[in-house]
Amino acid sequence: MQKALALALFAPWAWAQAVVTLYMGFAEVRLPLELPQNGVYALPLPEGLVPGSLGLTGVEEEGRFYTGNGVTLRYKGGGRAWLRYLTQGVRSQVFYVLEEGRLTAWARVEGSLGLPPGMGLQALHLVAGEVELEGTPLARAKALAPEAAEAPTLAPGVFRYTLPPILPQAPATEIAFAQAQVEPTRFLRYQGPFSQAALLPLERGYGFQAPFPLAPGPIWVWDQGLFLGRTGLPLTPKGGEVRLFLGQDLEAQGRRSVKLLELREKEAVYQVETLFQNPYPHPVELLLEETFPRPFGLDLPGAEVLPGGYRLARRLAPGEAWSLVYRVLLPR
Repeated sequence: MQKALALALFAPWAWAQAVVTLYMGFAEVRLPLELPQNGVYALPLPEGLVPGSLGLTGVEEEGRFYTGNGVTLRYKGGGRAWLRYLTQGVRSQVFYVLEEGRLTAWARVEGSLGLPPGMGLQALHLVAGEVELEGTPLARAKALAPEAAEAPTLAPGVFRYTLPPILPQAPATEIAFAQAQVEPTRFLRYQGPFSQAALLPLERGYGFQAPFPLAPGPIWVWDQGLFLGRTGLPLTPKGGEVRLFLGQDLEAQGRRSVKLLELREKEAVYQVETLFQNPYPHPVELLLEETFPRPFGLDLPGAEVLPGGYRLARRLAPGEAWSLVYRVLLPR
């Protein structure tokens, strides 16, 4: 037994390197072993170990004995095996940079894997899907597939994507792992309640089709050499539409005039005219979504009438001006 223990403790790591799979709130680590027949394997407890997740694969385990800061695993069989465990000592986050139409996905890994000295990575993966681990935030690592990487592997309900095998270093490591050129559509948007103000503020925004599955995460946007803001990117499947809004546009606004046409006992009829102009040398998509007090009546051909208002979209060419005119009946 002592001989088997010693061989297991000092077994070389030469035949393979570690495989690490990242989730949003934790990581799975698989370490390669070369074990003698029918012995025990002792090791210090990994940092951030999730209780119950540590074990050997490739051999038949008989028992696990925890003593202070260490654990001894008794097994049957031998040869090539894996030590596998989950750790909360490593956490990951996906974030993005959109610069001059090029979208880059990054993985930020915080903490240390605590691998044995001299061991590198055979593979680094990021899981796409919902994986719950009690005591941690819901892991929603909806990951991205790098252009030059392997195709994602389908497991029950999730995808696993291969990242460059860069060994994360404490306190943090950031790895760029997917890039694609997108053709963003520029937006101007008014979304809010009916207003009789002379000027309507418009938000600026960008839209594009997701070139690969996108996890929720922050995105930084640069355009024409200027940083335009940071916002949240929603969970989006490949080919899905992404819309990002970055605050009020200081160049574009709606100029509104409201005329009272008829005043009744309990309601009033107004004619509303709003002039929108694209001040930019590129086309923009004008998005309007206005709500009214209920009950209301709306005369606006071409608009999508909603229970609380309307929705309308129109493309404006560079420099184009366009007037929106409608009649609305509102309670007094």
